[in-house]
Amino acid sequence: MQIPVSRLYLRMVVYIGAALIAFSLIGAVSVFMIASYELRDYIAARQSPLAREAAEALAAGGQPTLQRWLEDHAATEPDISIYILNAGGKDLLARPLPTEFAAFVQESVVPDPQDDPNDNYLELRLTPRLVAPDGEVLSFLVLPKSITLWGSAATRLSLVAVALLVAGVVALVIARAIGRPIRELQHAVRELALGQVHARVPTSVAHRTDELGSLAADFNAMADRLEQLLAAREQLLQEMSHELRSPLARLQAALALASHRQSLTAAEREQIDAEIGRMNDTIGAMLKFSRLDAVGTSSPRLIRLGKMLTELVNTEEVEAAAKGCRLQLNTERRMTLVGDPELLRSGFENILRNAIRHTRPNSNVEIRARRTAHGFEVEIGDHGPGVAEEYLERIFEPFFRAPETADHSSGSGLGLAIAKRVFEAHDGQVVAAARPGGGLIITVRLNEADMS
Repeated sequence: MQIPVSRLYLRMVVYIGAALIAFSLIGAVSVFMIASYELRDYIAARQSPLAREAAEALAAGGQPTLQRWLEDHAATEPDISIYILNAGGKDLLARPLPTEFAAFVQESVVPDPQDDPNDNYLELRLTPRLVAPDGEVLSFLVLPKSITLWGSAATRLSLVAVALLVAGVVALVIARAIGRPIRELQHAVRELALGQVHARVPTSVAHRTDELGSLAADFNAMADRLEQLLAAREQLLQEMSHELRSPLARLQAALALASHRQSLTAAEREQIDAEIGRMNDTIGAMLKFSRLDAVGTSSPRLIRLGKMLTELVNTEEVEAAAKGCRLQLNTERRMTLVGDPELLRSGFENILRNAIRHTRPNSNVEIRARRTAHGFEVEIGDHGPGVAEEYLERIFEPFFRAPETADHSSGSGLGLAIAKRVFEAHDGQVVAAARPGGGLIITVRLNEADMS
């Protein structure tokens, strides 16, 4: 199994790698500059007339005079340490050499005891040599007091300063690259939790290409969906209250009239029963409509579209006959899709009953199902008054009724809205178009089942 590479991890690697490279480069440049400065001072100390003065003191009075000269200068020179070493590498004042320079002194400062003075080749020594009257060779060693093999205090301080500077810059970059998006996301989450449905993560964070950007984009998508659902719920409640107000008013009027007469006529009882049934249908449709967002295609199965439409037409023949119209079905064979059969049947039923309700008496309602390049297309057409072009999209909104078909005495006003939700939940679409010669055609497009 291939594990996806984390973009956030790669970004951290780049930041830390860049920090290490920057620290190495700045550190190397700093060490080079400081070492060059100290080496210049060291060379100046070596080329000073001190060695010549020591040689003159040795020639004038031998080692006792040289020792007194060395004692005087050892106490007065502030920046350097002067050592005069014998062939064994011992200082004339018996002062110990810094331990880190012991190997250096033996290899590169004091003469090798095996060297023959009469030989025509002598190894190079890095310090001046003093020759006593008795022929003894002494080494004149000058060491800066501020430098060691581990670098001077200035060098160490500069490296620490560079390290702190680089670490601070990298920490600032990481804090801005990671900390700021997290704070923005946290702020948006808290606002949404407090009921601010307009809370969003800034696009500068949501457009990032790493995991934080994906998380921010998902949060914004979730917030958009929540805002849409809340707005739809609020609108649905407002429209439902409006739809229920009319039958309730008629019920109230009928009851008031009955109370005045102390009796109900058969027509009044029939009207009350019709109004109660209409309210019951409206409430049931509203509950079904609201559940579609959460349910979706909850029970997907393989469905034969032609068989479903045939059974639906046979069921609705009774209502069509009562309306005085006829149902005509024309469907191709072997059309299969995957979905929730109850929801799909409900969607087609709502469209078909809407067509039956609005078609003219003694007319036909045509249902045609055919195969297309991308799936199936089901057309349900009636011969009713039709719908103006500006209302063709709005008829799928809850409780919307076009002026041409505004019959408030029948239907819940949610049938086409439920159908639209059902087919969109199955990755399909539904559109309405005016029928030539009058009427309305509603087309449903669905994807074919993948049998591979």
